[in-house]
Amino acid sequence: MTLPEKPIDAQWTDDQWKAIYSEGKDILVAAAAGSGKTAVLVERIIQKIMRNKQDVNRLLVVTFTNASAREMKARVNAAIQKESIKYPEDEHLKSQRIKIHQAQISTLHSFCLTLIKSHYDTIDIDPNFRTANEVESIVLLEQAIDDVLESYYEKNEQTFLAIVEHLSNDRSDEPLRALLNRLYRFSIAHADPFAWLNELAQPYDQIDENHAYFKMFDQLIYRKLDSAKNALYQSIDCYQHLNEVDKHVTYLEGERIWLERVFEGSKLLDQIHLDMAAKKLPTNSAKIKSENEGSEQLLELGKDYHKAYLDHLKELTEGYLSRSREDLIQDMKDMGPRVKVIADITKDVIQYFQSLKQQKRIIDFSDYEHLALDILTDDDGNPSEIALQYRDYFDEILVDEYQDTNRVQEAIISCIKRGEEHNGNLFMVGDVKQSIYKFRQAEPELFIEKYKRFNDQEIASGEVIDLSKNFRSRKEVLDNTNYIFSHMMDEVVGEIEYNDEAKLYYGADYDSQHTPLEMDIIVQDSFKVEDNNLIEAKAIVDKVQYILDNKRVYDRKTQSYRPATFKDIVILERSYSNAMHLQQQFKEVNIPFYVESKKGYFEQNEIRLMLSFLRVIDNPLQDKYLVGVMRSIAFQFKEDELAEIRNKAPQEIYYIDSIYKYISNAEADAALVEKLNQFLTQLKNYQAYSKSVPVWQLLDKLYNDYYLISYFSGLTGGVQRRQNLYGLLNKAIQFEASSLRGIFQFIRFIDELIDRGQDFGQESVIGPNDDVVRMMTIHSSKGLEFPFVIYSGITREFNRTELREHVILNNRYGLALSYFNIEKEVSFPTLASIIFKNINETEMISEEMRLIYVALTRAKEGLYLIGRVKSDKALEKIGLVSADQDEMIESEYRVKAKSPFDLISSVLAKSKDNGLSHSMPFKSERSESFNINIIRDEEQDEEQDISYEKPTLDTLMNYIPSEKKDEIYNQMVYKYPDEQLLNIAAKQSVSEIKRQRETEEAGTDYQIVRQYQLGTKSYDRPKFMTKQKRQSAEIGTLMHAVMQHLPLKQEGLTVEDLQNLVHELMDKEILPDDAMQDLDLSLIEVFTKSDLYKRLVNADKVMREVPFVVGQDDIDQGLSFDVSEKDNKPIIQGMIDCIFIEGDKVSFIDYKTDAFIVRRGKTKEEVAETMKQKYDVQMRYYQNTLETILKKPVEGYLYFFQYGTKHIKENH
Repeated sequence: MTLPEKPIDAQWTDDQWKAIYSEGKDILVAAAAGSGKTAVLVERIIQKIMRNKQDVNRLLVVTFTNASAREMKARVNAAIQKESIKYPEDEHLKSQRIKIHQAQISTLHSFCLTLIKSHYDTIDIDPNFRTANEVESIVLLEQAIDDVLESYYEKNEQTFLAIVEHLSNDRSDEPLRALLNRLYRFSIAHADPFAWLNELAQPYDQIDENHAYFKMFDQLIYRKLDSAKNALYQSIDCYQHLNEVDKHVTYLEGERIWLERVFEGSKLLDQIHLDMAAKKLPTNSAKIKSENEGSEQLLELGKDYHKAYLDHLKELTEGYLSRSREDLIQDMKDMGPRVKVIADITKDVIQYFQSLKQQKRIIDFSDYEHLALDILTDDDGNPSEIALQYRDYFDEILVDEYQDTNRVQEAIISCIKRGEEHNGNLFMVGDVKQSIYKFRQAEPELFIEKYKRFNDQEIASGEVIDLSKNFRSRKEVLDNTNYIFSHMMDEVVGEIEYNDEAKLYYGADYDSQHTPLEMDIIVQDSFKVEDNNLIEAKAIVDKVQYILDNKRVYDRKTQSYRPATFKDIVILERSYSNAMHLQQQFKEVNIPFYVESKKGYFEQNEIRLMLSFLRVIDNPLQDKYLVGVMRSIAFQFKEDELAEIRNKAPQEIYYIDSIYKYISNAEADAALVEKLNQFLTQLKNYQAYSKSVPVWQLLDKLYNDYYLISYFSGLTGGVQRRQNLYGLLNKAIQFEASSLRGIFQFIRFIDELIDRGQDFGQESVIGPNDDVVRMMTIHSSKGLEFPFVIYSGITREFNRTELREHVILNNRYGLALSYFNIEKEVSFPTLASIIFKNINETEMISEEMRLIYVALTRAKEGLYLIGRVKSDKALEKIGLVSADQDEMIESEYRVKAKSPFDLISSVLAKSKDNGLSHSMPFKSERSESFNINIIRDEEQDEEQDISYEKPTLDTLMNYIPSEKKDEIYNQMVYKYPDEQLLNIAAKQSVSEIKRQRETEEAGTDYQIVRQYQLGTKSYDRPKFMTKQKRQSAEIGTLMHAVMQHLPLKQEGLTVEDLQNLVHELMDKEILPDDAMQDLDLSLIEVFTKSDLYKRLVNADKVMREVPFVVGQDDIDQGLSFDVSEKDNKPIIQGMIDCIFIEGDKVSFIDYKTDAFIVRRGKTKEEVAETMKQKYDVQMRYYQNTLETILKKPVEGYLYFFQYGTKHIKENH
């Protein structure tokens, strides 16, 4: 078709004009953020009415929310009225003024409801149906799951019992119930839920070496190998720029050749693990370090990249390649029957849930779509007669926010649209980069598939129109968004290519003022405050004050500036988790602040108490709620009392059983028993009362019995607390008005609300024009715009919980079940689990990228990002990630990113002109403009500047003695009353006591020696000492470090094993890089051949480096001083090298690296005996300490590396 000619003065761009007037085939408008898609959609509808003389009620316009439907209807109506005034005689316009009220401009749910009401007779539904309220829908589904599971428990079939073992925790089958709930939601997002469920077990039955899963598996393996290759090449690159590292380069070059063989296939994947032990980078010796002074970072970086290379290979050998393909196939086949039964249970839940709703004559929102689809299709799944009538009736179907549709909605639209894609009447608008509702089963893939198909010139299909001009934001906002996404979003991770079509193009008319993006990075360790969320909240408030004080807002109509006000600023975060900190901080600086949230209601103490009360009355076998109620204002049990009850009956599984056991204990405290009896009586009374009255009456009785309204009203924020308690009462009254009853159902309803993240909260009292700083989630900000956006909370980690579950679900691929052997209680991932985890992780990161895109594109003028790193060391690692030839950040890094900060900062840091100085910059230049600001605690960085006044002649002449002369004199001659305790250390180490005894036996005052010893001990050798030889004490520390990590193997260890261990410890920075030269590993090898080592290998339990703290008078009977006050009781701390337990027998070892000098006339045994005496004090302390703590005899062993074992017998 030919488009009408665009007038020269038209306000529309060429692409917008095309989107308004194109017709004759299905059209997909890919509208970037701020590109005026709603205006285009409204204009298209108006032109259909005015120019094409079509009736407004013959258009079906589907929107995503009721609010946007109302707004669109109002805009179309206003346009019709305006034209009617211009042409009062126009009959067509007159009729449109009436027909607008019958127009189908609504959400798809509303359209489906209209359809059901008109055609209920064609489906099995009561004409007097009503829509279920949220309470009923939630609780009935839970009831359906309960009843269906109950029937399976009664059948007692083996496969079902295996599933229960597989998917339950040690206390309940709650995880299995949660899975069925999720499976229900996943399945009903498909046009035919049963067909989807029936296909779940197919891959488990059909799996073989040629299955598509193995192709996907191979892709994962090679993606991992690619990452290993990138890391290795980076390591090679670093060492090639260094001196005296020929050994390193030779080794790395060998690794490069080895890796090439793996890629070629001449080195088989299942043999990689055999070569892992030989992969050791030569150490960076002191000589190498001195030869590369000034290039320390490069040296460290080369080592880090090599470690990353090894880590990638280890992940492969210990993960993907840890099981053979035959085993992977067998695992899948073994789990097939369980998957089939899980699908069967879900089908039963769907049918039973439907029957429960039918009994009550109710339908819920998901029924709207499925019932509509039933009306629109016949038994074979083809469009029904009714569907064909709608096809004839609607001239065009217009769908807004098409990226958020699911497969059921797509099926409904397909039934009522005309023609094929190349001659259809479907007009779709959306932006896949803003598809952020995957948690509601939205499928951006539908949009992506159509976009690719419509762009393919080879096939006859629809037409794509890209609207990429942005009329919302300044050029810098768009340039920076383009810069970030062009380096991190592609088809592999991001689901679409961020190419020239996807980019944002500047279309607004701002002035030329420069407004770079600001990224603040807080270094947490520089702050004294420990709460990192609080540090961030303060930084956000500082940023708001900075904007208010320094920024102005540009009015594009008047082309002039006005000062920034509170409502110009929005704080966007992924969730409301930091809202309370922010509220407090804004309150302190008197800035009006509003959170667009109903969160936090269930977190309030008064509500938590009441819910705990209800839970305990319903089921007292819930320890945390029971103890919570007992500790509360209602019963006032103290922590000591609660601990005492548990101590007297520790074997009981449930706390309530411990209470009964305690009451029957003859040694129990009489007053506490009395208190417990009263508590149990009251609990029984409430349980009896709850069976005969509604929940709200029970709540009311609890409020009155314990004066809870009065008590909570008297606390801080009392008015709000009282409202919260009344709110809970009202909710219970509403619950009772539904078709549900009972305390259990009420609690279940509340739990479901909490799980879904829904909350009652307080209703919004703030309008869109109120002058306040707002905080919103990114989801709730979609479609809105603000002059200044502060995007914070970006360091909070992505939620990967579902990826760790036994069952992983995916809309397209189905269900992955882990392997679980019930007899052996062994669980590990199946082939499906490995693949699904990766697919879902990639989809999750893609969705998170789209959320970042939505957040950045809300800003009109200024973008401010606030992130955090732990320390300067973490800061130095930003921007070191590698990128491919297209300068796309490595895909493995993006998939494994922990937070939005990881993704954004790695791209910003690599900017050639604006990035961090230590990063590896991109070579190409783009038009990004931003500043990275490192934020440290100023108070700690600034030295206090104290200036003293110098005395002048005048001040000396006029000197008057102070009136406080006597007071000062008394302070000068003050004597401490407990002077005798001054030289007694409040805390001493065992080694120090040993030295003290030795010194005193030699006739010297230990306090004199002690003064010279204080402050001299240090574990880190200062730089100027690193070239000097280590002293014996330092070598001892190295030997102890090796012993702490020594593997215990039946066959003992060779010197080669020990060398490998030392290399590992050096890689982990537990040992310094030059440790090998000072360690005599043959001495440790001798130890591994000793009887003592064999006993360690066979021991029931071995603990190493065990610290302890005890009161000195508990273990040392020979104290030479008297300390009467308990507060001043001296304590001893120490560290026992090794403790091992054989049955009831406890022994400890102390390793000694002392040199053995055998003088003439002495035997080695005599020298060993003397050495044993030298350590007698220390060993006795260790022995007394362990015997005091364990209340049983303990044996000790001194192990001298130069001699062998000396035995310290039990005390008798």
